Amino acid sequence: MNETNEQQPVRCPGCTCIADATDSFCRRCGRSLKPGLGFMHSHTGIILLTLVLGPFALPLVWTSKRIGTVAKWIYTVILVLTGIYLIKACWAIYQLTTQAAGALLGGGF
Repeated sequence: MNETNEQQPVRCPGCTCIADATDSFCRRCGRSLKPGLGFMHSHTGIILLTLVLGPFALPLVWTSKRIGTVAKWIYTVILVLTGIYLIKACWAIYQLTTQAAGALLGGGF
């Protein structure tokens, strides 16, 4: 039997506890041991981050290893449409405040 076929234990980046190479999460602190498998890359995490970050959560969608390709495309479409809506809403607010400022000052811009 060759000893190089055995997987070496890994250290948790959070608590530096030794974990099995087959573990996806640390048994002591619960941190993800493999990139793309943490809470931020789950459906729940991406939805929560979308509420906070808006369209800037899109890179987390595509680096996730927990979400399938179809779900990634659905999230992408939703985030792009949300981004377009936010840009239009900000532009409308800018125009409204410009008109209100012009009306208050007695002239137009």
